[in-house]
Amino acid sequence: MLAAALVTFSAAAFQDPQPTPAPTTPQLAQWAADREARMAWWREARFGMFVHWGLYSPAGGQWNGKVYPQHYAEWIQNWAAVPCAEYAAAMKPMFQPDPGFADAWAKLAHDAGMRYAVMTSKHHDGFTLFRSKHPYSLDNPITGGTNISPPDRDVAREFADAMRARGLRPGFYYSLLDWQHPDAYAMALPGYPKDGRVRDHARYVAYMQAHVDELLTGYGELATIWFDYSDKQRQGDAWGAPALLDLLRRKQPGILVNNRLYEGLENKNGDYGTPEKYVPPTGLPGMDWEVNHTLNESYGYSAHDANWKDTTTVVQLLADIVSKGGNLLLNIGPDAKGRVPEPAQQALRGVGAWLGTHGEAIYGTTASPFAKLSWGRATQKGDTLYLLVFDWPADGQLRVPMRATIDSASLLGSKATVAVASGEHGLTLTLPKEAVDRACSVVKLERSGDLVVLPFAVAAGADGAFVLQPHDATLHGPELRIERVGVIGDVRFNLGYWLDPKAFAAWPLLTERATRCRVVAEIACKDAAAGASCTLSCGASKLAFRVAGTGGWQDYRDVELGELDLPAGRCELELRALDKPGEAVLNLRSLRLVPR
Repeated sequence: MLAAALVTFSAAAFQDPQPTPAPTTPQLAQWAADREARMAWWREARFGMFVHWGLYSPAGGQWNGKVYPQHYAEWIQNWAAVPCAEYAAAMKPMFQPDPGFADAWAKLAHDAGMRYAVMTSKHHDGFTLFRSKHPYSLDNPITGGTNISPPDRDVAREFADAMRARGLRPGFYYSLLDWQHPDAYAMALPGYPKDGRVRDHARYVAYMQAHVDELLTGYGELATIWFDYSDKQRQGDAWGAPALLDLLRRKQPGILVNNRLYEGLENKNGDYGTPEKYVPPTGLPGMDWEVNHTLNESYGYSAHDANWKDTTTVVQLLADIVSKGGNLLLNIGPDAKGRVPEPAQQALRGVGAWLGTHGEAIYGTTASPFAKLSWGRATQKGDTLYLLVFDWPADGQLRVPMRATIDSASLLGSKATVAVASGEHGLTLTLPKEAVDRACSVVKLERSGDLVVLPFAVAAGADGAFVLQPHDATLHGPELRIERVGVIGDVRFNLGYWLDPKAFAAWPLLTERATRCRVVAEIACKDAAAGASCTLSCGASKLAFRVAGTGGWQDYRDVELGELDLPAGRCELELRALDKPGEAVLNLRSLRLVPR
């Protein structure tokens, strides 16, 4: 994967990137013609396994006794600036997969409720888990050869066969980067060989195409080829993308391909987009997409990374992604023997148990009809709506902003009754006192006729507080926009580029009763631009504040702004600027209204 640590930003805020325009090549036009049919299984599956495994696995995020705390242990050769020959000599003898490792992975994926699996066939270090017959892979003067499967074994074939035996579709990740091939694109990295020679990129592109051809012809029917990665300087034609797409089309016409032959994790130049370790707040309308995420912080095996996600976290991550129309490709990082750390196994088996009861709310469903729900998420399938409840209502009353004729209401995994009542602000469901499942309970509503979604409004969470995010706001006036900072993992959004004080933001609220709240804002402002006078108002209540400097446009602090009275029912909170003494008013990540 692309290491987040290598992506740096200035203090200036960044606007949402626009997807790279799809080039009108014959290969891409042909690829699009039968895309709907090819995508059918993928949209049904919703949940897959990612596997990062290779020569970095024996290192476990350490080199010569030194622990490298950077996320992404698969980058250990770079973090420790290890020359290719030294790296190969040290790691090859230590990469010793257990017999039957692939069967254990496949059983774990099956037990977790996953439907497909993608394994690294070659990562950035250039070593191949498949047994390549290319001359450079068989023998080369730099590393002695790229193939790392033990004698008389092909671990890529073992992986593909084991997954199919358990009913999962196998696919392969393939890195377009290569830290050891003498004709690969040069990179400004500590561990990258710098020999000063002129590189013949055409020779390297031919080498990649030969590898992909081997994967397509020697490992049976594949679900996908998952390429990684491109940037503005190296994308599309730099990788020979038209020829690669033509090769995929000729050898496996039903295969899927991700979008990373081109720059931008959300570009549309593939069958699906690939946001990494973050969930787009409003999904990616108009395209298929798949979040690749990790069970701890690293993709490759890390002996010191103990920040494991538990079952509840993964279930809610999966529900969040699927509710926005995406898939989750969740990574395991096995050790040098192919063994999956026990905390990862426990979390995945817990997810599988949850899916055994609630899977119909995930598999084959489409995105939620609601912009946002304060208590959880929703999915739908035809005339059936699934309400995935993260925060069980303390009073047993679940409020759903919709109007519809409900033919039946039930709780998956429970025989308890669910009563449905209609009111001014939508449906109210009367639920049992206790949640069915600690991670996420699911209410199943079967309806007839039209579903009318009521206008969006932010409602209080389980703790009674209102949390207002940038994507919840309606923006008025010139230039004010939602900005995005970061690319992988640490993606954050804020209201910014507030250059004209005539612009303002408004959030719709829905309150159960009149409430007095203290207001906490997460604000950033360059010191030299501080001093703007602003107001927050809701109905007849208004508070004024002056923007203080925080150090920079991305240096955020929680600031107590004062107190505000919210009326009962639907209302609108407005944030306005009265002046702008500096270059901009402020940047805002969130507003939190906490009842007194």
